[in-house]
Amino acid sequence: MRSLITTWIVCIGLAQIGIASARPAARPRTKYQAAVQLVNAGDYEKALVAIEEALVTAPNDTEFLFLKGQVLVKLRDFAGALAAYEADLAAGATGANRREAEKIVGRLGVVTTTLLDITVANGPATIYLDSRTLGVLCTAAPSCSKPMLPGDYKVIAERAGFVAWSQGVTVAAGTTAKLAVTLVEKPSPVTVRVVPAGATITIDGAAYDASAKLAAGGHEVVAKLAGHLTEHRKIEASEGKPVELDIALAPLVAVRLNPATAALVLDHKPAALEDGGLAIAPGAHELVVRASGYREHTVQVPAERAADYHIVVELERVPVAAPPPSPFTRQRKIALTAGGAGLVAAAVGAVFGVQSKQRKDEAFALCPSPSTPCASAREADEAFRSGRTSALRADIAFGVAGGAAIAAAVLWFTGAPESQVAVSPRVGAVAGLDLTMRF
Repeated sequence: MRSLITTWIVCIGLAQIGIASARPAARPRTKYQAAVQLVNAGDYEKALVAIEEALVTAPNDTEFLFLKGQVLVKLRDFAGALAAYEADLAAGATGANRREAEKIVGRLGVVTTTLLDITVANGPATIYLDSRTLGVLCTAAPSCSKPMLPGDYKVIAERAGFVAWSQGVTVAAGTTAKLAVTLVEKPSPVTVRVVPAGATITIDGAAYDASAKLAAGGHEVVAKLAGHLTEHRKIEASEGKPVELDIALAPLVAVRLNPATAALVLDHKPAALEDGGLAIAPGAHELVVRASGYREHTVQVPAERAADYHIVVELERVPVAAPPPSPFTRQRKIALTAGGAGLVAAAVGAVFGVQSKQRKDEAFALCPSPSTPCASAREADEAFRSGRTSALRADIAFGVAGGAAIAAAVLWFTGAPESQVAVSPRVGAVAGLDLTMRF
C-alpha cells in the first residue's frame, strides 16, 4: 500500500517536473533546472539543498514548492512533503499543478495520525529507512518518532563502534508502530607486547591469538615467564576500538628464608615470594623480614646486582622469658586450707560461746542467789554445768582458730616461690608446727 502511494506520488511529480521544464519561463530557470537534474540523478539531498536556497529568495514559488514535496517523499520525510504541498497550494498553484497537489495532499493526510517510533537502548544511533542512500530519517538519542505512510519498511540503525542493525517493520494507518533496538558493540582487535620475549600470554584463560578480536567488556591478560614475576592485567574492550598492552616482566631475585613462613616488606609494602623468588625492580631497595618469635632483620638490596645475586636470611630467635612462678605454691595452698579451718573453728567457738551464755542465763533465772534456797536448784545446777561445758568447748575452738590463723600466716608469708623456709603443721600427741630452713 505504502509503496503504491509513494510510487503514484513520485510519478505524478516527475510528470509535473517535465511539464514545468518544457514551459516557457518568465524568469531565469537556472536554479530550477539544476535542482531537476539532481532529482533525476537520484541525488535527493543535494537537490533539497538547492531547492531550499531558491526558496529563500522566492518563498512562494509554486514550482519549487511542488518539487520540494517530491524530493521529501523520496527522502521518506512524509510530514515535510505534506507541508510542502500545502504551501504550494497556499502560494496559489494553478492548473494541473494545483489539481495534482490537492490529490497528493489527500493521500498524504494519513501521516498526521500514523507514526513510527524507534527507541535505541544504547543510542544515540542514526536511523535510515529502506536505504542509506535516501538520507538520515532521524537520530535516536535514545528515541525518535516520525510520521509515516502506512506500509512495510526496512529500518536501519547505525552507531560508530557498533554492528549495523536492520529489521523490517509494518506501519498500519492511524497507529504508532514501536520498534525497540539494542545495538551490539563491535569486537576489538588486541595487541599484547611482552618483554623479555618468550613469555606465555593468555587472555581470559585462553592462549593469546594476535589475529582474534575481543568481545566488548572486561578481560584479564596474564603473562608468565620462568624466572620472572607473573603479571596480571585488566583490559577493557569497547566499540571495536583497538586495545594495545605493553608488559615488562620483572626478573625474580632468589630468596631463601628461615623460617620459611617469614613475612616480607619491600620498601614499606608487603611482598610475597613467587617460585622461590622476589620481584625487585632495578635500583636500591630495603627488604624487611619478620616472623613471630624472631628478631626482625633488614636487608639493604644494592642498586648494582650480579646476575646470580640472591638473598639468604636466617632470623634469630627471641629468647623466651620463663613465666613468673605462681604465687600459690604448695605451702601457700596449705596456708589457705589452715586459714579456712581456722575460720570454721572460730565459727564453732562462737556458737559454743553463745550456748554457754544462754545456759548460764537460764541457771541464774531459775535461782538468782546461790545463798537462798531455790526450788529449781537441780535444774539451775544442770543448766550451769552445761554452760560451763559449752564455754570450755568455745575456748578450745577459739584456741584451734587462733593456732590455725598463726599457722596460715606463717605458711603464707614463708611460702613465697623464692622462699627457702618450709613450715608444716604437726598433728599427734604434741600439736605444733615443724619449721625447716635450707641454706
